[in-house]
Amino acid sequence: MDYERAYKQGEDSPLIEPTVLVKSSPVDRRYGVFFIFGFLGLSSLLPWNFFITAKEYFDYKFRNTSIVPFDSKRNNTRLQSEFESYLSIVSQCSNLFFMVLTVLLVRSINVKVRVVVSTVLVTVIFIITTVLVKVDTDSWQQAFFFITLCLAAFMSGVQSVLTGSILGLSAMFPPLYSQSAMIGQAAGGTFSALMSLLTLATGDEPISSALIYFLIAIGVTIISLMLFISLHFMKYSKFYMSFQNEKPLGEINDYVRRKRFPESRMDFYYSIFRRIWMHCVSICLVFWVTLSVFPAVCALIRSSRVMETAWTMTYFTPVVCFLLFNVGDFVGRLATFLCKFPGPNRPGLLLTLSFLRIAFIPLLMLCNAQPRNHLSVPLMDDAYPIVLITAMGLSNGYISTLAMSFGPLSVEEEYLEGAGIMLALAMSLGLALGSSFSYLFVNML
Repeated sequence: MDYERAYKQGEDSPLIEPTVLVKSSPVDRRYGVFFIFGFLGLSSLLPWNFFITAKEYFDYKFRNTSIVPFDSKRNNTRLQSEFESYLSIVSQCSNLFFMVLTVLLVRSINVKVRVVVSTVLVTVIFIITTVLVKVDTDSWQQAFFFITLCLAAFMSGVQSVLTGSILGLSAMFPPLYSQSAMIGQAAGGTFSALMSLLTLATGDEPISSALIYFLIAIGVTIISLMLFISLHFMKYSKFYMSFQNEKPLGEINDYVRRKRFPESRMDFYYSIFRRIWMHCVSICLVFWVTLSVFPAVCALIRSSRVMETAWTMTYFTPVVCFLLFNVGDFVGRLATFLCKFPGPNRPGLLLTLSFLRIAFIPLLMLCNAQPRNHLSVPLMDDAYPIVLITAMGLSNGYISTLAMSFGPLSVEEEYLEGAGIMLALAMSLGLALGSSFSYLFVNML
């Protein structure tokens, strides 16, 4: 095809649309592509959710070996006390660094390469982690502590590339597919919370529980890789991915971009950001507020009931803190199929709703979070954290999904993947800021 002629035919639009070469968009048969994006969203976070859910396992690995039997609630060692803090710091720093790298390389490295390489690396890391479950590390706990943090940092960074790439890819499809990926992420959190409760109820040993978590993570990651590869053989997904991968359309669009958009890397990002900055700030705010109190403050909230029962001693925190939040987050993302208020044309109102969520921080700090040295506890009853944590989960899922779905609608086709990854970067920035502020809010209790 004559590229100059094709270019002139598309002078009124920034790019030649796929419909120029394809008579009509194919149908997503049985919503196959939709469910694949849901599973890709689930697989992008489930391995990490399982890693942090295996708290009892890491407590066991870093225990005082001279005390028998093992009790995770007493006689904490220095490594046990410091592990979660170090894990949060290295994971969030790595997450943010790799996400920035993904944004910078979005035009240099094809999405197929990013997804395949990052998925393979996550699988390798989890295989190493699973092997270490069965290795006796009692005589070299300090070295195991360092190795685990290195694995966690690298895994968090690689998963941020995977998450950003999947969200960027979903942005090239209709908004429904970004919603699917976001819902899949929430489903992963809910599934890990349910698995944690199941292991508590069955009384599984820490080693057995960790082995189950890590093996499931490996299986899910491998399946997600096969599903991602299958997207390249499905007519519906090939139609929307043709912008980057199909010829001659891809070659024509490269020619058009060079003629009409000889922009630098900074111009490329500025062109995106000036159109979606409100969506970016909204999604950053949402996750900043959430991570400021969840799980750091929420996990410290205790039942106000005086009697020591299985509910107050064992199940209160896993159910009220983790399960209710993750279920609320999942339902909030599902709700975007039924209600899309405030709509794609009012990003300012969406940003306002994100600001209003800041009220969750003081309200949850005034619940019965223990220990505390500075604040009183006016919201003592168990109903307060139950309602607040559920509402925080619902609003987290609802607003973040709308922001992720509406943002790409504001940019041209050649900016779609960049917009999706930039929104993912805003999410990572919010997560990092929230984790940093969580230490401040815990010390203010």
